[in-house]
Amino acid sequence: MAQLKATYKEILAISLPLIIGNTAWTSNGVFDTIFVGNLGKVQLDAIGFASIFYSVLFMMGFSFTRGTQILIARRMGELNKHEVGNILDTTMVSMLAFAVVFFALIKIFSHQILGFMLTDQRIIEKCEVFLDYRIWGLIPSFLSFVFIAFYSGIGKTTILALSVAVMTFFNIFLNYGLVYGKFGLPAFGIGGSGLASSISETLAVLVLLGGTFYKGRFHEFFLFRFKKFDVQLLKQMSNIAVPLMLQSLAAVGAWLVLFARIETVLGADALAISSIFRQLILFFTIPSWSLGSTANTIISNMVGQGDFSGVRLAIKRISIVSLGFALLSCGIIYVFPHFCIGIFTSKQDYALIPEATRIVPVIFVVFILMSFSNIIYNGVISVGDIYIALGIQVGVVALYIIYFSIMFKMPFINTFWIWTSEWVYWVSILGASLLFFRYKHFKIVDL
Repeated sequence: MAQLKATYKEILAISLPLIIGNTAWTSNGVFDTIFVGNLGKVQLDAIGFASIFYSVLFMMGFSFTRGTQILIARRMGELNKHEVGNILDTTMVSMLAFAVVFFALIKIFSHQILGFMLTDQRIIEKCEVFLDYRIWGLIPSFLSFVFIAFYSGIGKTTILALSVAVMTFFNIFLNYGLVYGKFGLPAFGIGGSGLASSISETLAVLVLLGGTFYKGRFHEFFLFRFKKFDVQLLKQMSNIAVPLMLQSLAAVGAWLVLFARIETVLGADALAISSIFRQLILFFTIPSWSLGSTANTIISNMVGQGDFSGVRLAIKRISIVSLGFALLSCGIIYVFPHFCIGIFTSKQDYALIPEATRIVPVIFVVFILMSFSNIIYNGVISVGDIYIALGIQVGVVALYIIYFSIMFKMPFINTFWIWTSEWVYWVSILGASLLFFRYKHFKIVDL
């Protein structure tokens, strides 16, 4: 159905395949950490930092296509399917160009960037080895983002779960084979993990492309016509996508700065524990991020219909679902703390598990705050006030950096107190977003 009403059935129908798919997608990073972590502490530290470094590019590409998703959902609400194909074609050409540029930049400047951020030469060298193989996944990843935006925008997300299931299977198989030299494959160590992720992402985009033709989406939405590159549409898309890219760049960049400071101030053990926490947050907040994407689709669709009265109801219902998943995540880690933490810990670093378990409640608060703050913030984005959302993100990231910069100077500083920076971040996002809706007078923001 082209027009959505934000029922719980619609919310779950769109979000559950996204949760399954994103769980599998995030498992790429999880399995990278698991397999590489067993190689040693330096490799574990390197994979944690290199993954954040790569995620800056990853999130920039994904954020650009979030704008595509919002635009497609708006057109679906307006019952304008013909324009969907033009949006997708223009996005695909743009994303290919971005991927080639980012690939070249990392190939040329990765050593200088890593040397600026880190001090341990051993970690820098391992990061470079990983990235040399990992960046080959940029082009298939960016193409996958286009399809994710398309299927999320039209509210048909089942195929996304299928494609990521294929990616996950091959990522596990190839990680084991290429990291350790199993199944007759050469042993590349940490580089093998990057290569495994790149190959599996290529297979995932092939599944999405094949499914698009098999399901007849090609004809239904006038896809892949590429009659003429629509410069005017690209400008319109950029007005949405560039602020979203800057938002993600600010957020992920702040995390990159935080981890660099942890390594230089608190040392390798604190960096290893923080890498574990990062993976726990990325994995257990998948429902919240997926429901944020669901909010983008449903709210943008409702705005396209002119149904402004339903926007606040949609945010409330999606937030309730998100909070339920957050409480479930807290319960799982509380009952099985050693198991959950141990998954992301190498055998050489099992001594870190008691310390990580002792301070893991700090991220329970993150889960709960994020569950509804993220939904409400995505509501700001979805109604079309992109630049206000960007202003909120930049202001909050500045506050976040100021907070942890002050904390690093405190005599009592440790890993627990540094991770309270996430509390400051999500409380600030929540407060600013609530103020927006408190004084918002709805009108159509042209997209």
